[in-house]
Amino acid sequence: MLQEGKTVKYFKYAIGEILLVVIGILIAVQINNLNETKKQKKELNDILQSVANAVQSDLRELHLLSAARANIVAKSNYVFKNLSIPNKKTLSIEEASYVNSTYGNILSTVHLNSSLNAFDFLKNSTYFSKIQGTNLALLLSTYYTSAANIRSREDRYNQTLVNLDHEWESHFRNNDRDLFVVPWDKGDFDVVGPRFLEILRDQHTIDLFERGTREGYFIKAYQKQLLMGKKLVEMIRDSKTTFDQQTKLEFTGILFAFGDADIISLLINGEVPTGFELEYAASNLFRNHFYKQKDYLTIAYPANSYTWASSYFSVNALYGRVEEMDFSSYSKVVIEMRGETGEELVEIGMKDINDPPDGSESKIKIELTDEWKVYEFKTNRFVTADMSRIMIPLSFVFEGSIGRKINVRSIQFKKE
Repeated sequence: MLQEGKTVKYFKYAIGEILLVVIGILIAVQINNLNETKKQKKELNDILQSVANAVQSDLRELHLLSAARANIVAKSNYVFKNLSIPNKKTLSIEEASYVNSTYGNILSTVHLNSSLNAFDFLKNSTYFSKIQGTNLALLLSTYYTSAANIRSREDRYNQTLVNLDHEWESHFRNNDRDLFVVPWDKGDFDVVGPRFLEILRDQHTIDLFERGTREGYFIKAYQKQLLMGKKLVEMIRDSKTTFDQQTKLEFTGILFAFGDADIISLLINGEVPTGFELEYAASNLFRNHFYKQKDYLTIAYPANSYTWASSYFSVNALYGRVEEMDFSSYSKVVIEMRGETGEELVEIGMKDINDPPDGSESKIKIELTDEWKVYEFKTNRFVTADMSRIMIPLSFVFEGSIGRKINVRSIQFKKE
């Protein structure tokens, strides 16, 4: 074509050939990239599934640990309330066996054994960058950091038990140790029983049983871990990396700093989220007068029982070490509630860390209907509360002799 003077036609042909080659290369690269992306996605998913399997194993163990701790708390409290009391003159062999069983349970130390292999592999691989910055990555890191903190607390607790046991063994080694350990092998219990009771009331023994009553503190940590673990498994199985709005509300007190979240929830469908506790106080001795229903909470004020009573939410984060929080960035509180019959009067209050316990805090009085209704209040109406140091974010206050029941579904603090 060049010899015939068809230069333009030649270059068109040449460019077309080059374009075909380039397009072929680009298609091949794109196919290769798609295959590589698909391969990496599968490999990442396989690793995440291994993490989910490990977390699933943790969940089973957490349920068992919770049950074991609750059992020890119940048995230790029973011993203190019924068997070691001063006016208890004698113990039966059955009661001594109960004490012995509780003693053995307390000294049988347990702890959470989270498998880190799958998570460590993910964290040290190039695949972790694929989910970096997502809610899933935040939840993964928080879950395993929390697991390490739980294990550290358990180890310290268990070492304290070991130390107390050594002191107990040293004190009673030549002083009827075997009577307490195997009371049924020491002859007529009517004869040896009084000495058994003396050992039970000895301060060395009391110190051991006192530790048993404190195991409930671990249960709260396990519950938080269960909440995170269940959500982790759900997100991995469903291939999700972001939270829905409900999850954001549930995890506000776990994953996000208060003040950073757009919404803080004190109550979600009748459930109190991690970071808060629901408590009750009254003018006389009282029982807890709140009851969880299907998706809401019922708070009762018994008739002719008190001159006043309050059901209130307290700040209880970081295993009880944080008792106040900064709520100054939240301008309104939104409550969904209804009365049992309608026309119930209740006051809504809020207290900072320095408010005296005399009912002088600012309160808002409202009258409920018998239908669900959303009530919204500006937080600046609680003029006595220093919003930067809130101890009781919300309280329901009742006064007088008239009995009332109110039902509350949700409580949220929101920014404008």
